[in-house]
Amino acid sequence: GVTCPEPFALTSSETCVIKYPDTVVDIVDPDLPPYSVIYPGPTLTTFPQQTIVGSTALFDTRNLLCSRGSHGFRGMCGS
Repeated sequence: GVTCPEPFALTSSETCVIKYPDTVVDIVDPDLPPYSVIYPGPTLTTFPQQTIVGSTALFDTRNLLCSRGSHGFRGMCGS
């Protein structure tokens, strides 16, 4: 007569790309006209992940996700 709650797991992964600005170096040589060298800034890509694991008996998952304003789960709020 014991009712077991359903297991619950929810994951989200979003791509995050950060582009840093280029570096410009001005070269001045007395024998040549001045010129600039541009070193491209790095581009970093990360894949942040969020996971919620638990039981459906412990909480209302929709309220939990929406109240925390989680970026990875934002699309699920209200659905």
